[in-house]
Amino acid sequence: MSKIMKNLVRLIGITAFFCLALSMFFSSCGTSGKDARSYLKADDTPTPTANTNSQPAASAPAGDKTIPETFTLCKDSLSEYGETAFNHANHAFKNYSPDGKSVMGCVECHHTDQPKSALKPPYVTSERDVVMTNDVWKASSQKVSNCRTCHFQDGNVPDGKTMPVATVTDAGKTGSKEINNEVAYHVNCNTCHDAAFKLRPELKSKPGFSTSKDCTICHKSQ
Repeated sequence: MSKIMKNLVRLIGITAFFCLALSMFFSSCGTSGKDARSYLKADDTPTPTANTNSQPAASAPAGDKTIPETFTLCKDSLSEYGETAFNHANHAFKNYSPDGKSVMGCVECHHTDQPKSALKPPYVTSERDVVMTNDVWKASSQKVSNCRTCHFQDGNVPDGKTMPVATVTDAGKTGSKEINNEVAYHVNCNTCHDAAFKLRPELKSKPGFSTSKDCTICHKSQ
């Protein structure tokens, strides 16, 4: 009888051990299945592959960085002469100095974009602490004033504004006058073109080149 009891106890122990082992096995399988499902769910949205050849995006220049290659001057002039085509790209980036040996500085036209200490008569207004160059312009958030910020057409001066006045030489005549839009263009353009013609008379044969005496080469009849 004691032998039977011992065998029974042994059988019960083996059965219990077997049940415990099965329980642990299924428990382990259940956890692994859950982990696998979580990985599969994560893989529904694959991680983008890093592009080792990509370059950092260049930061956009500050301010308004659009420069028209060409534009029209004297659009609403009251003069008997018509509009004038102007090629900004040529004047800004080619050797258009009077002697033809260098690029003109921006402040030859944009004269307010330099320190007050750098201004030469008849210029008196300064809007920038450094002399504007192409590199300075690219790095700055400050916009460049156009001619009509200060030089208005006759009969079209905004309220609270006054026309600049200076002693200038225009078409060979010197005197004090309001520097309206037309006078500003004539003083700037004619002075430079006349100086270029004096240094390089051969320019006279270049299509489109004019001096202060050649109005109709620049102006289109209305």
